[in-house]
Amino acid sequence: MPETTPRNTQQQERARVEPDATQTPQSNGHDVVHTDQPCVRRSARRRRDAWFLLIVLLLGIITIFALSNGTAILKQQANSIQPGTPPATTTSGAPTPPARVLVRTAQTHLYPFPSSNIGLMQPAVDAQGNLWVGEMYANRFARLASRTGVITTWEPPEAKNGIMSTTIDAQGNAWFVEQGANYIGRFDPAWQTFHIFPLGTVQGRPMGPQALQFDARGLLWFTAAVGGRIGRLDPATGRVQTWPVLAPGAGIPSAPFSLTVMPDGQIWFGDITGGAVGHLDPVTGRVTLYHLADPHATIFSMAHDAKGRIWFTEIVPGRLGMIDPTTDHVTELPVPAISGHPPFLYGIVVTYNGDVWFANNGANALVRYVPDAATYRFFQLSASSGGLYGLTLDPAGHLWFTASGTSANAVGEMNP
Repeated sequence: MPETTPRNTQQQERARVEPDATQTPQSNGHDVVHTDQPCVRRSARRRRDAWFLLIVLLLGIITIFALSNGTAILKQQANSIQPGTPPATTTSGAPTPPARVLVRTAQTHLYPFPSSNIGLMQPAVDAQGNLWVGEMYANRFARLASRTGVITTWEPPEAKNGIMSTTIDAQGNAWFVEQGANYIGRFDPAWQTFHIFPLGTVQGRPMGPQALQFDARGLLWFTAAVGGRIGRLDPATGRVQTWPVLAPGAGIPSAPFSLTVMPDGQIWFGDITGGAVGHLDPVTGRVTLYHLADPHATIFSMAHDAKGRIWFTEIVPGRLGMIDPTTDHVTELPVPAISGHPPFLYGIVVTYNGDVWFANNGANALVRYVPDAATYRFFQLSASSGGLYGLTLDPAGHLWFTASGTSANAVGEMNP
């Protein structure tokens, strides 16, 4: 059988909130969070409000599309390897030869969640093999014990159906963003307590956190998609610093969505609007934008490889992107349509051997791209598995993904 389903149970527990969890974070001089100044004219305020509403609407549409698209596609699965030829690769320079394409059925283990239409988001796996993930629609934070299949859930304090991304710290605590409630949360599995770090507002708008990742010093970096900022939280003190991000184009507000933290502490991020990749130097505070060929490209997820290259996925127009910081050269690789289904790319990871894996919601497949061989291998899931969204690696190098829909919600494991 291409997919196996372990037995699972679900239990919901009540967690405590630490007494000082609502303490307002501090901020430094990089970018002081503030409200609108009185001198701003009404027309400018209306334009800001309109863009704010547009960004919020866009974030919701992207999530809803991801969670509903995969359930209605790919009625037939490819049980044998099928060769294919995608369009020629496009870069900021000359085109490169077409890549090789292989398609086969994925061999996965699925862990179904008993509730329907819960909206499983970006997961993370701790050192004990437990997977942590937000149930956005259900307003819960969940843990899957992969060894037993038991699913336990907790409801974070003051949550507003906005648990988007999750990561794990060195002590085994699970961190998450609550985009709707505008905070970053920490959950201590041992004490089953939540600690909340409110993020405040900028020019009257909430930060709207999306992606988060720790650096080598244990500082937590995050994107503020609504506030147009890159932020850093010191878990020890609760201090929050933010850096403003340049607008990607005239009349288009910045909306940093994804990010990856390099070993040397440099921050790279992708804008969900305006077709731009950005770099933040935390030492100097300088932000640099790299514009893509398509100004409407929507960058969803980012990762880096051992060579220091940054890889990213585009929901639209469905390309796999790469930027080499040593040359500032941006390459965008077309991903072929499979069985007539155009690519819509979501979560991305890079394995220890340099292979690039991403979730292709359009093809309902996990895709491995081998840069040196210029080869795509599609591992298609069953049509009933739900829409692909999040993707992560565990400490053993196994792939974990989330798939959600109106009738199917599951976490899957695959050994690459």
